[in-house]
Amino acid sequence: MIFMLSNRNPVEISYWPLGPLFRVPVGAVVLVVLGLGFLLGLAFHLPSRLAAGRRAKRAERRNAELEARQSVPTGTPAP
Repeated sequence: MIFMLSNRNPVEISYWPLGPLFRVPVGAVVLVVLGLGFLLGLAFHLPSRLAAGRRAKRAERRNAELEARQSVPTGTPAP
C-alpha cells in the first residue's frame, strides 16, 4: 500500500485498436502485474506440488505397511 501511495504518477493504459483505455497510478499497475504473476506462477506450480504430496502420502503408507509386516512374527521361534 505504501508503494502504491509513493508512486502516484499517472500512466495511461491503452490497447492498440481501442486507443487509451484509462489512466491509473504507476504503483497500482506494478502491484496488479506482480499479483497476476504470482497467481500465474501458483497455477503452474500447484498441480505438481499436489501430485508430490500424494506420492509422499502413498510412500508413507507403504512404509508403515512394510514396517508393520516386518515387526509381526511369522511363526514360532526356533529352539
